[in-house]
Amino acid sequence: MSGGPAHILIAGGGVAGWMFALAAARTLLPLGTQISVVDDGADESLGGHTLALSTLPGVQDHHHALGVDDIAALRAARGSFKLGESYTGWTSGGAAILPYGDTGADLGPVRFHQQLLRLGTRVPDMDLAGFSLAGEAARLGRFAPPSPDPASILSTLDFGLHLEAAGYARHLRDAALKAGVQTVEGRVVSADRGADGRLCAAVLADNRKISADLFIDATGERAALISGVLGVAWESWAVPGLDRIASAIADHSVPPAPLTRNEALSGGWQRSVPLYGVMASQLIFASSEMDDADAITRLGGKADVSAFNPGRRETPWKVNCLAIGAAACVPDPSASAEHYLAASAALRFLKLVPHRDGGGVEAREYNRVFAAETGSARDLAALFYTAQTRTETPWKAARTLERSAEFARHRALFDARGRIPRSEDGLYDEAMWAAAFIAARVQPRDHDPLANGLNQTALKQRCEHIRQLVANTAQRLPAHGDMLAQLHGGRS
Repeated sequence: MSGGPAHILIAGGGVAGWMFALAAARTLLPLGTQISVVDDGADESLGGHTLALSTLPGVQDHHHALGVDDIAALRAARGSFKLGESYTGWTSGGAAILPYGDTGADLGPVRFHQQLLRLGTRVPDMDLAGFSLAGEAARLGRFAPPSPDPASILSTLDFGLHLEAAGYARHLRDAALKAGVQTVEGRVVSADRGADGRLCAAVLADNRKISADLFIDATGERAALISGVLGVAWESWAVPGLDRIASAIADHSVPPAPLTRNEALSGGWQRSVPLYGVMASQLIFASSEMDDADAITRLGGKADVSAFNPGRRETPWKVNCLAIGAAACVPDPSASAEHYLAASAALRFLKLVPHRDGGGVEAREYNRVFAAETGSARDLAALFYTAQTRTETPWKAARTLERSAEFARHRALFDARGRIPRSEDGLYDEAMWAAAFIAARVQPRDHDPLANGLNQTALKQRCEHIRQLVANTAQRLPAHGDMLAQLHGGRS
């Protein structure tokens, strides 16, 4: 029986490259596999516009699998906590919050939002945050870690993290080097191929060549190996009408809210990720309505601007090359998927490590799950673009974004009776999808008939009790800014 790869070469560092190196080191170094990262210090791995990560709640599980301490990572990356997302200006009405953790409480098979629909609450008037401890705490700027006691309402909390990409990458790099990963200073620009079509040596900008058995492409959107050498095509998820993106990070003295904000404007939308002492912003906009100079001015006078072309690689694992990070997928920022996809790539690979003499079976399985995960990120963004009700020209165009067959199925089920299908390999669970549809103000035509068996008077009293318990508990939680000041030692 053949063994695993003797040498894995990771082209590019950054968050995705060093995260993969750390994951591989913990599992493969003890087996004798050499792991090398070719790094020129430029963090391209998640794309040039990912200055900060706004993660999903699963970050804690990923960190545990990587051997990364949440608090140490948060301190290294000027981080803050995240209890959900807010959406302003996408539809009529006030801001909608998509909270993390539990919202209300299901009654048997009847989901909580179905209970509210049973009471006659229209989705445009539905305030899920009022029934969610995470949502109400986010609205008040408060935070506490979840309780392990299932009887406590604090156990209903869940959270993600806001992390500065540069500081987080350094933290992962230090951990990987300590674990025994080797680093080579340089920039991978191409690779040599053997007669069998497999890559055999990475080619650096100074013409050095480094041989390996398996090559990880973490070169970001330039995709030096998976595209430049192997020619794997890009599937574009371009949003009609919105064709440019600007990004900036700037000092911000206001205590950060535990919430990522998404604000729709006449010519695009702005995403704000609050860190400790700084704010990272992205502006996705229409060049027909706003030129680059205007976008830079809106972000404080200093920003990077380029074309906006989210999408994914058709097959991220081809022969003995695996693309990760932005070389494999550039999700729409609204999906909050960058960290999840990078961590999933590293940890899923370790379940599918190929033998030196092949990897076709493993590659097919990896690519299958990749398609499902990235597809759910594509579809969540499509929900907000197609459900928004703005009347400006770019937004009218955005509503014509092509829907995938999977998203069309999701939308049809929710439109009919507010139902959410199960998704085995997607990024988001049923509760997250339901909260997203409600945050997008999608009104179903009817509710689940199972809810008709609930007594309306008792149900109304129960929901009001939950709302009061949530409100009273949230008021008693510590201020998020105070907790961060303590964790960061008062340094911004």
